[in-house]
Amino acid sequence: MSTVSTDYFEKALEYVQKKGFKNIKSKYDEFEDTTSFSQDGEKTVAPDITATKGGGKSYFQISLKNDDETGTVSKWKLFATLAEMKGGKLFLLAPRGHKSFTVNIVKTYDLNATVISI
Repeated sequence: MSTVSTDYFEKALEYVQKKGFKNIKSKYDEFEDTTSFSQDGEKTVAPDITATKGGGKSYFQISLKNDDETGTVSKWKLFATLAEMKGGKLFLLAPRGHKSFTVNIVKTYDLNATVISI
């Protein structure tokens, strides 16, 4: 599992379920694992949560402040592109204290993502 705390995963999964998403996959707990993707032919990345609604597949990332802005942006661009191709959206779930970091990256890099406070 990633470095994201259990509490954040629980809040994120609660949000996804409350919004009526189905076929939820997550790197957390009893859910089936999300699919990993090769990035730049080197490392693999996997979304924190994926789920479907209305025929589209959406991707959910728990957004935490970090020093790897380039890596974060490239990962989010990948997930935004995949979501768009599958008729879904990228949701960046920002816990308290992490929202301004998330909003700044989305605006700076013009990412197609919806920022949600959890």
